[in-house]
Amino acid sequence: MTQAAAPLDLVPGVRRLRPDDHFMILSETDASPMHVGALLLLSVPEAEKPGFADAIRRQFAQRLAHTPLLVRLAQSPDGYDSDVWADLGACDLDAQVEAVRDGPTDEGALRAWVARASMGRLDLSHPPFKAFALTDLPRDICALYFKMHHAVADGIGFQTVLRLLSDATPPVSGTRADAELPAPERWRQLADARFAALEPLAKAHRERRKAALAELEARKDNLATARARTPTLKLTAPTSTERSYATLSLDFARVKRIAGALDATINDLFLALAGTALRRYLIAIDDLPDTPIVVNSARSYRRAEHGDFGNRIVALHPHIATHLADPIARLRAIQASMAIERGRTHLDEAMLDQPERPFGARDRRAKFAERTAGGKQLLPGNITLSNVPGPAEALTYAGFAQLANYPVPIIGSGRFLNITSRRNAGRLDMGVMADPTKIAHVGRFPDLLRDALDEYERLAG
Repeated sequence: MTQAAAPLDLVPGVRRLRPDDHFMILSETDASPMHVGALLLLSVPEAEKPGFADAIRRQFAQRLAHTPLLVRLAQSPDGYDSDVWADLGACDLDAQVEAVRDGPTDEGALRAWVARASMGRLDLSHPPFKAFALTDLPRDICALYFKMHHAVADGIGFQTVLRLLSDATPPVSGTRADAELPAPERWRQLADARFAALEPLAKAHRERRKAALAELEARKDNLATARARTPTLKLTAPTSTERSYATLSLDFARVKRIAGALDATINDLFLALAGTALRRYLIAIDDLPDTPIVVNSARSYRRAEHGDFGNRIVALHPHIATHLADPIARLRAIQASMAIERGRTHLDEAMLDQPERPFGARDRRAKFAERTAGGKQLLPGNITLSNVPGPAEALTYAGFAQLANYPVPIIGSGRFLNITSRRNAGRLDMGVMADPTKIAHVGRFPDLLRDALDEYERLAG
């Protein structure tokens, strides 16, 4: 596991948050919790179900120190320096891994339970994760709903965390102590020294940002590079605090074969499946706009020097050609829109990873308190679509084989739907999260997505 860059270290065991990671905390609201989640289905013999939660607690106890999760959040005095993650020697795993009593007893009830549980915000004065062990499911199956705060890492980092908690990683040897925060006066001295060291980087960043903004402004007037505008729908309104959830699993080799036959990537085909499904749904409810639906997605720019954790993603906002009736034309239009988005990501990246400045944390808190008021939309896009790499081989936890790795997506402020896919060995597992005050029948989406795949398979020949 690679380590965070040394400039983020405050004192031993205490690491500063980058502004891009702090964003994930500050943009959170009760209607839009900011965490990354997974619904893991595990093969557990009926006789071993009573001990499932304890087995997972032992598994985590032996491996949490491998991850960035054995920490707590602390704010810098007066918001002068960055907020920090402070190491913990241990945590209360009875609280962090909750055994669900009288839980759901079938898959439909499980999905409804997960939808409700996904709205619980994490208390960052404790480790930034929560797991729920559910043992009342039929057959030899238990479920583990695991969520981690988005400030810790993006979706790729989340998959790294899951691997580190699995049997693929050996137990940790040795122990560590709780980190001690410096006294306020000493903290300010350390911050001043850091700000002085960062000034050349900050100056270079300001110059890159200015140049990038100028080029992005010029792209708006060029039809070949202009970003699609997010349309307004009948469904457009502040996101509610309610959720509904559906899942599906596709054969990974089949999806890869169809994509290749259509001269597309798996991500291209995933976007086309979502575009086809959403087009049909919006037609059915008489809310299909004349201009295409725009999505919020992301591209990773993580490099070796960035380490395994933190958020290293550039926002992408392609359209998914819902205005086009022909499926192949829709796919090609999506590919063209993605090409435009990829062509501007170096400019967006130039504006990220901003060096910290004095009172940066305080000023960000004030700015985001205003921006998130009233459920305002923080980024373009009607919906969120994410295709995140997952393990190519089957994982096990405490000896229990992982059967499914369904994403449990979040819905950003002002949106109404998130479809996320994640590889799980030979399967492509998907999670569909909706705001039920806008999407009344999320359970239709698995069938719509399967039908779309069937259609593209016929067209692929």
